[in-house]
Amino acid sequence: MSKKSKIFLIAGLVLLVLVGVVIGLNKLIEHKLKTALQKNITTQELSYDELNVSLLGRSASISNFSFKTDDKKVSAKDLNVSGISIYEYLIHKKIEVSSIKLEEPTVVIYTGRKKKADTSKKDAERKIGFLAKTIEVSNASLRLTKSDSVKNTLFVRFPKIQLKKTEVNRNSLASGLPFKYESYQVKADSFFFNINEQHDLTVDEISLNDSFLDIKNIEMRPLYDKEEFQRHIPYEKDRFELQIAGLKLNSWNWGMENDSLMLQSPMVQIKQMDLELYRDKQVKDDPRHKAMYSKTIRDLPIKLKLDTVKLSNTEIKYEERVKADRKPGMVNFTELNASIYNLTNMGMNTPDFPTTNIEVETLFMGEANLKVNWNFDISNKMDVFRISGDLDNISGEGINQFLKPALNVKAQGGIRDMQFDYSGNRNKASGQMKLVYNDFKVEVLKEDGESKNNFLSALANLIISNDATSEERTQKDITATRTKTKSFWNYLWKMVRNGALKSFL
Repeated sequence: MSKKSKIFLIAGLVLLVLVGVVIGLNKLIEHKLKTALQKNITTQELSYDELNVSLLGRSASISNFSFKTDDKKVSAKDLNVSGISIYEYLIHKKIEVSSIKLEEPTVVIYTGRKKKADTSKKDAERKIGFLAKTIEVSNASLRLTKSDSVKNTLFVRFPKIQLKKTEVNRNSLASGLPFKYESYQVKADSFFFNINEQHDLTVDEISLNDSFLDIKNIEMRPLYDKEEFQRHIPYEKDRFELQIAGLKLNSWNWGMENDSLMLQSPMVQIKQMDLELYRDKQVKDDPRHKAMYSKTIRDLPIKLKLDTVKLSNTEIKYEERVKADRKPGMVNFTELNASIYNLTNMGMNTPDFPTTNIEVETLFMGEANLKVNWNFDISNKMDVFRISGDLDNISGEGINQFLKPALNVKAQGGIRDMQFDYSGNRNKASGQMKLVYNDFKVEVLKEDGESKNNFLSALANLIISNDATSEERTQKDITATRTKTKSFWNYLWKMVRNGALKSFL
């Protein structure tokens, strides 16, 4: 045999040995993976159709797999891993891959079931290392429910999720979020959340990445009409109908801070919000204490830092039914634009903690321009605030949309200007008010809500001072005591009402 032939023979034998070793290792790795999975089939109810491992191709795949635990169920059509680094695993004991693709995963979490405690021993000192350069998830869904036979608490579909440079290590596991990433893109739709027994929340589309969060077509829907709603509440409660065309957070940032979700953005835009509230005063009062807004924000389970929040083209309508045989009283605000500055509950112990400022411009009852300035200190536990406003040119007809059905009183004439300025805390407020009115008179109606009660109307107009029918008056040292089982808006109504009564009488 020639020397050249021997070299080819030896090379061929070496190649065959290498091929055999690769095939053997490939089979060994595949066997070990299948064995490891098989051990979990009984305890985790795990199943799959096919598992493939390619050492030469540095890839692995599993198809139609699913597993269950006591409180969750997970399944997916395909999981493909490519670009597995053999070197990183052998030398540094670190799993590093180029790409992970997950198709049609479904996650169901059963909120009504208790999770069994993990009694397995864990080596806290072991080295943990995982890096995926790209993770792509397509057509995923997440569902939270008490059981498969009842209504979902939460459902959301994810047409696309993409993460770049996702890493898990000991430091990330010790933090609130168990993994780190360089960038991400998420698209979600068909969002559904059951807020409570009376309302559901839906969203058409959610897009987010490391630069912005964009949400389109938010709706809060009552489950019952106005009459039926009252049969499903234990005490007086608002029925909400809410629609928001768009909500966007620019240059946003989120994460975990001391086991709490943290959300930051220099600019939040809320476009075309339409809110309708209905309350039936015939239902018994809610005896629970109502917190001031500053306390509510202070005690939120999430950490907020929103520098500016802009509301544009908003409409708010409130209806209140006092008696079954009368239509509800109504107040509404249209063409409402508002700016909120320094909405935050982070760093409340710092000496330079900012004051939250709210500026509102709107059309009241379709005819009167209303401007409101409101500020409060979220860190202040006495819930100190200041609120001022200016309302011009509202007619008797505008006032009567609320007075007539709610209080059985009809006003004549109108208010040319009303200015108020109050400061207070969670207990008491004081301030001043200016009223300019024309030919102001009142009619007290009979029980039918339409005919005039001549005696009571005459008496009411005698009580109103003789020169109150056309007058400009400024009243100072007006006080109002807060009813703590009612909202801040009832508190503000008391301030305005007390100022008006002091001017009229």
